[in-house]
Amino acid sequence: MYCSAWTYYGSVGIAATSGVSFLTTYLGPIIALPLWILVLKRIVVISKQYQVASIADFISLRYGNNRSIGALVTIICVIAVLPYIALQLKAVSETFDILSGSSKSVSVFTDSTFYIALLLAVFVALFGTQTTDASRRRSGLIFTVAVESVLKLVFFLIIGVYVTFYLFNGTTDIYNQISALDGFEKLATFSNIEASINWYFMIALSFLLFSYYHVNFRLVL
Repeated sequence: MYCSAWTYYGSVGIAATSGVSFLTTYLGPIIALPLWILVLKRIVVISKQYQVASIADFISLRYGNNRSIGALVTIICVIAVLPYIALQLKAVSETFDILSGSSKSVSVFTDSTFYIALLLAVFVALFGTQTTDASRRRSGLIFTVAVESVLKLVFFLIIGVYVTFYLFNGTTDIYNQISALDGFEKLATFSNIEASINWYFMIALSFLLFSYYHVNFRLVL
């Protein structure tokens, strides 16, 4: 789930312009995953005991089911996640336009993004709102996400093998060609203290983002 459509575009773009900075997108989750294995046990017990179905419910529960706090957390989460959703839709629609050879549309009703968003909304309505019982296991949604994640991983590996061993002669050939380009040293090292600080904050940001999706998805399921 974490490595979605925009992640592929973002990682390639950051690697091409900022070099090793793209690694922060993956170092954060690598650090977070072992820690959350322990934390999630406690979260799962509490969520099942009190039928908590979202982060807003979970935080408001800490303060005596305060509805104001729950509403505030919901608003903050919505504002924070909207730009990310927009990036996802943009990545999916641009991929569709590239593969189909169509040009960008100026009208909402001829734009592929509108129909992609509509399709996703129907999917969420069918699989996510069939029941309001927070304690009920959503096996259909779990199966869908699992299949989608496996497919992404398989296609990502196929493309990686194709690029590495068909377009190039292995990883050594890729490195040799990249190292011969101008500006390689700048992309492979930190130029100043500001770049090092940005590296730290990007790891922290990816850590928090992965944790947010991890916890929110686990509460929903």
